[in-house]
Amino acid sequence: MTANDDSSLREEIAEEFEEQKVGVEKLIETLIESFLRSNSDYGAIANIETDIDQIYLLVKKYIEEKKIDVYALKIDDRILLSRTNEGFDDLYEVIKQHSELQIKKDMIEIWDDAKNKILHLLVIPVRKHFPIKYTSSRQKMETIKKISLMTWSVD
Repeated sequence: MTANDDSSLREEIAEEFEEQKVGVEKLIETLIESFLRSNSDYGAIANIETDIDQIYLLVKKYIEEKKIDVYALKIDDRILLSRTNEGFDDLYEVIKQHSELQIKKDMIEIWDDAKNKILHLLVIPVRKHFPIKYTSSRQKMETIKKISLMTWSVD
């Protein structure tokens, strides 16, 4: 292989990488816009076959640039999305009645609705709610541990 061939190959790979990056950014935009058009206060980006941290940064960048009222949270290989719920106070009261407080740390609370196997993660200052389903006690405890070890800040 000559130096010229090597240079051509590098250019081709660089172009392909840029196209992939643009494609991923467009996909993120499409997913978030679809979420915003839905009637749901909650969404998730899952089954990601690339670097989840990179995707999470793109999601946060898009939310910030567009100044949309959505909060993104990365847990393992999923990115959870939550809109501000106008009835947050009412929702909070219902959660407190039907769930048991597991953790109250910094600006978060985690409530366990054992009957429905849902952890309710509440980010109090920004009035965000993330319902996180679990299938076993072990999975529930692992999720609580991961969330409690996260660094929390209001973006």
